[in-house]
Amino acid sequence: MKLGIKQKLSLIFFLFFLIFSGTVAILLVNVQRMVESTEAIVTKNNKIEELSENLMTSILEMDTHHKKLKVLKKDRYSEYFVTSKLSFETSLETVVLLSVSSDSEALWKEIDFSYKRHREGLWDHGTIPEIGQEWVTDQVVTFWVDRINLAKKINKEEIKEALWALNETSRVSAQNGLYGFCTSIVVGLFGLIFLSRAIFSPLKTLSRALLRISTDKKHQPITLKGGEEFCELAQAFNDMSLQLYEEETIRNEFIATLSHEIRTPLSSIRESVNMIVEEVFGPINDKQRKFLKISSVEIQRINKLLNHLLNVSVLESGVRKKSSTKITAREIVRTSSELFSSQAEKKKVTIKIKEPTKTMSLYGVREELQQVFVNIIGNAIKFSPESSLVSITWQASPNNSFIIFAVSDTGPGIAKDELSLIFTKYYRTKKVRGHLDGVGLGLAISKKIVTSYGGKITVVNNETQGCTFCFSLPTM
Repeated sequence: MKLGIKQKLSLIFFLFFLIFSGTVAILLVNVQRMVESTEAIVTKNNKIEELSENLMTSILEMDTHHKKLKVLKKDRYSEYFVTSKLSFETSLETVVLLSVSSDSEALWKEIDFSYKRHREGLWDHGTIPEIGQEWVTDQVVTFWVDRINLAKKINKEEIKEALWALNETSRVSAQNGLYGFCTSIVVGLFGLIFLSRAIFSPLKTLSRALLRISTDKKHQPITLKGGEEFCELAQAFNDMSLQLYEEETIRNEFIATLSHEIRTPLSSIRESVNMIVEEVFGPINDKQRKFLKISSVEIQRINKLLNHLLNVSVLESGVRKKSSTKITAREIVRTSSELFSSQAEKKKVTIKIKEPTKTMSLYGVREELQQVFVNIIGNAIKFSPESSLVSITWQASPNNSFIIFAVSDTGPGIAKDELSLIFTKYYRTKKVRGHLDGVGLGLAISKKIVTSYGGKITVVNNETQGCTFCFSLPTM
């Protein structure tokens, strides 16, 4: 069963929640154990330790006061004895209650039983002993002291064991927290890899496909793995790509057919106008000659546009009927530049050619390669202001398989949001749409020619003004 994006995200979230909840639950249990151990030490064992010290002090004071009472025969020692006895009895009663479920419980009960038995045989509870009244023997006092010391020792062992248990619980809690943290990291890494493969990888494939279709308009179906949503997205993209391709094919065929159909009557019109200008059918006046020349220029301009359209159609079809030849870079650059000498002279634009010392040669169809230089150099002169400079340089690529040409101008440059669009067919920048001729095919044709030879063409704005076109063409 293929999981969709929602199911995958839900699964990953559930795993994170499960690990987090389990780690927190274990930590809470360990903390609860630590709290119970701490409470037992503080409220029970420490209290027993305190009461044990009080019992030891009270029993020794009782024995001392009773002996002083027999020897010195002073009533105040009777009062001291009673005070110590009440403190002893209160502490003994409390410690017996606290020692329940303790290892020292039997000892405290034994002390309590022995004390009550001797008390009932010697004096009543709360009464002041009389002078000369017997007190328990030294053996009994020693027995009580030994039992209290033994109970104290057992209580200290319980405190020690409780502290060790608390330390072990803390260690286990920290260990479990570390395990939970490491497990969360591992699950997070696997989740990241999973998301990368299941989500980002299909998106990257789709991004490359969108970039490809925006540049060459070719229909190449894609397959996206990652769930039902991506399958639907891939199907929508393939439908859109096919529709764009079919529309582009129909458009190219229409333009090619229209260009061919128009060129024949246009050639007839041009020949007719030329014959009239040459006065084949009789003399014409100056005014007629003026308008006929205007018509001839416009016919020539239309014919040039048709040639551009035909060139695009031929390049789109991929059919190469002309053979490739060897051409020197210097020759093709100078030949192409000379075509614009009159235009450059009229605008007082200087064309500066910087040649490398080493002679380099291109390999390709002369007409196609020259078309690239004509289009780019022509644009540089067209957009350069008067009395400016257009520079042309070239150099070999690092592997010597291409020659990289650079044509720079000092014109207005290209807006950043339009840099990626200027090589698109029929696109013209916003600055020139209203006052400069053209249909936006020159750069599209140049890019098509350059890429067909395996090269690249780019454009960047200069730091000061104008822009620079860089393109690479193959060597021999």
